[in-house]
Amino acid sequence: MNSFSQVRNAPPGVLTRRRFVRPDAARPTVADLAGLIAWAHGRAYGVGSPIKLVDGFTWRLASIVPVDRLGISVALLHPQFGGYGIRWWRDTGASEEALVEHEVRKTDIYRASPFPAVVERGETLRVRIEGNADVPYPVIGDLRAEGYTDYLAMPIALGGFLPADPNRRYQVANFATRRPGGFSDADIAAIGAGLSALEGPLALVTERRIARDLLSIYLGRATGPRVLKGEVARGTGESIRAAILATDMRGFTTIADKLPETETIALLNAWFERQVGAVHAHRGEVLKFVGDGMLAIFPIDDVELARASVRDALAAARDALACAAQIDIPGVGRPRAVAALHVGEIFHGNIGARDRLDFTAIGPAVNAVSRLEGVAKSLDVPLVVSDEFAALSTEPMRSLGRFPLKGFAEPREVFAPAPAPGRSGSM
Repeated sequence: MNSFSQVRNAPPGVLTRRRFVRPDAARPTVADLAGLIAWAHGRAYGVGSPIKLVDGFTWRLASIVPVDRLGISVALLHPQFGGYGIRWWRDTGASEEALVEHEVRKTDIYRASPFPAVVERGETLRVRIEGNADVPYPVIGDLRAEGYTDYLAMPIALGGFLPADPNRRYQVANFATRRPGGFSDADIAAIGAGLSALEGPLALVTERRIARDLLSIYLGRATGPRVLKGEVARGTGESIRAAILATDMRGFTTIADKLPETETIALLNAWFERQVGAVHAHRGEVLKFVGDGMLAIFPIDDVELARASVRDALAAARDALACAAQIDIPGVGRPRAVAALHVGEIFHGNIGARDRLDFTAIGPAVNAVSRLEGVAKSLDVPLVVSDEFAALSTEPMRSLGRFPLKGFAEPREVFAPAPAPGRSGSM
């Protein structure tokens, strides 16, 4: 899991994702612009990481042009982040990658920066800082305070838009130097040529990132990478043993009938945000959403680790149920939730038609946890578990009785966590 921190001197919503420092002996150089372009048209395509690509490009550029600071910002397709940015500093030798939330473009800091002119209109901006008492942008005033003498911002066209497209958005590269006198005309020409050569490999690593992010978002953090690595043939997959969690919001149809459509969607987003957060916090994988319900698994990689997966699944179920109490719907109140837990074998893989597949889980164990969820509703208890799950749990369980499960030949014994001393309920 990535950790994030707020980027220094940046508006809220610009979050540092990772930092990279190349050892002194590994910092590449080139003899001239031709060497930089040859690298960008060749070996750069083999660099799979955006931060390492930009870092490698900038060290080579800085060996022939007096660049002391560089920033590149590129758009993404992501529900939370509108783009990513990479900044490099010669004095620290560090490159830093940040993710930029969509809302940043609405901030006064963004609107008062050089970015709108470059992103929205494709302009090239040059601001001579040295000897200029009245710089046009606050960020350039900050650069002057840090000893920079010249600033250059240029658009990057990574493709995908027609020239006449009114919605075209350019990517941005900005450069600053501390050299007295700033950039020369030859420096600016070299920067432009090098940047043009970088467009191909930069587009490639960005497309890879977008594909990886979208697959992880729509298929799951473990499943998405599997598909990207080539597990795409219909019928391929694997049988795995897992603890299985199913959750559901009680009375959702009645709730949705009382709310405007936009509020219903907002409710579901808030609901699933908390449900998914509970699963991910306990090392689980969300497989799918069905209406207002969620199905998640906690794989059991080794029989000796089964109790750990069961413990994680139970903790996630409790957190998911507690999340319902954090949602308050005006005029409706707080939604009620149920959860069911089971342990069994599932087939996890590609199922569907030749031109429309779903990477999902099927099998009797998946059907069983769905039926157990119905038992929880009929008994009006928030959490039930199967006998297989109860046998692996390190927590005491109490039997609720034997119940028929639709599609299964024999009634099954159903359990709930025993109340802790001095506490009522079955969570």
